[in-house]
Parts: sequence; C-alpha cells; structure tokens
Amino acid sequence: MNLQSDCLVCLLNQSLRVAKNLNLDEDKAQNILRTASSSISTYSNVSPPVAASDLYPKLSDIVGTKDIYENLKAISTQEALKLLPSVKENISKQPNRIKGAIKASVAGNVIDFATPNHFNLTTEFQKVFSTPFAIDNEDEFLDRLSKANSLMIVGDNVGEHVFDKILLEEIAKKYPDTKLYYAVRGQPIINDVTTKEAKEIAIDEVATIVDSGVDTPGLAYERASDEFMRLYNSMDLIIAKGMGNYECLDDVRDDRLYHLFKVKCEVVASSVGAKLGELIFK
Repeated sequence: MNLQSDCLVCLLNQSLRVAKNLNLDEDKAQNILRTASSSISTYSNVSPPVAASDLYPKLSDIVGTKDIYENLKAISTQEALKLLPSVKENISKQPNRIKGAIKASVAGNVIDFATPNHFNLTTEFQKVFSTPFAIDNEDEFLDRLSKANSLMIVGDNVGEHVFDKILLEEIAKKYPDTKLYYAVRGQPIINDVTTKEAKEIAIDEVATIVDSGVDTPGLAYERASDEFMRLYNSMDLIIAKGMGNYECLDDVRDDRLYHLFKVKCEVVASSVGAKLGELIFK
C-alpha cells in the first residue's frame, strides 16, 4: 500500500508525538519537526512503513538513542501484564478458547504509537469478546489450522505481544505437534516488538522467536533477511498482526496469509473496506 496524503500528515504528527512523549526541549522539538518536514517532502511510491524506516533513524539521531520508545514500550508491557488475569478468565469462558485468544490478540493491537486514532486498552477488552469481526475469515483459518504443521505469527507492537503469546499458548494446547514461530523486527522502530521484548515475556517458551531482519514497522519482504524468508516461505499458515504488516503486504496474493488487526486510520479503512475502529481477520 503506497503512501497517501493522509499518511504524510500522519508521519509529521508522529514526529510531533515523539517530541511530546519524550518531553523534549523546544530546540529539539523544532529540530525534529524541521527534519521530519524535509524528509516527508521526498517520499513517494513507497509504503508507510518504508517511509517510517527512513524517518525514525533521523529522529533517533536528534533524540540521542536508537530505541526512541524503549521506556514507553516497557510501560506498555507492564500495563498489558496487569490485564492478563482477567483476559485469561474471559478466554476460559469462551466456547472456543482459540477464538477467544484471537480476540485477545486483536484487542492488544490498540497499543500503537504510530496511528492518528488511539483507543483505551482496558475499554477494548471490556467489549472485544462480544464484538464481531467486520471482515471475518476466522472459521476458514481455524479449519486450516487443524491441518497445519506450522504457523508463524508476524508480530507488531510491544504490549500487544503479551496477548499474542496467549494466542500461541492456546494453539499449542490444542495442537501440540504444530510448530509455532513468532517473527519480530530486526531492530527498534517506533514501538514495534523486537527479540528483546519477545524474550522478556518468554514467548520462546511456546514458540521459536525469529528475527525478520526488517528495519521497517511492517514486514517489507525486500528488507527481510534471506534466512528469514526461507523459513517464512516454508510455513503452512501465517498471521500478520497489525496495520503496518497490512500496509506492507496488502497486495500480496498468498492464501497462507491472514491479516489480524484493528482499523486505526481512514487510509487503511478505505483500503480494506471497513470502518474506523472495526476488527479485521482477513
């Protein structure tokens, strides 16, 4: 999915959000916005995640740290972990525990520092188990999962990954012979999950953590390592979490690939054919 005019505005607003979230002084804040404005003017015919992979390292140089949102990612994880007991209780009450875990996983997708619209995580979990998917290929996926030898979840944001682990755990309980993999970004970018955060919550206890090699907040095939792509291409099923992965892969025609996310901007809403705030399993 190529950049739209709204995406350019979004990238500028993200840059302002960096300055505000990190409480930067006025000189650094203005430097960030000047740098962002200059960079954004050069972007064309690329996906939003590829544009972000150019912009955020420049912002990191100004801030003086490679992992801009390191502290806020830690807070996101802590807040997600606080909700785990109630989320697991809700899943235990569902007629189909994997379906319940899928809903938990998509609810976690609201934790996103790169979108213009923001949602409350606690509120999301209060309603998610009774909210239908606007685009719903879940039953088809579950049927294929019952026959699959391997599944990869391509992760998205930190905090969200806590609920991805729940999904992996429920799949492992029902299909213990299915090989499970969890793909992460190759380096810090916005608040996306890397090997560091995945290991902190012990995702490796239930799935093999794999570094995709990408420096983009979405799985851009051309940025992934050859080793990762060989593994990716061998999978029976793939779940790509979040809008960044959708923005990179929306034109990929691969019947193994399912997108799972909450619509958080009008550009993606228009692309996928849904409304802002709706849940997608496509």
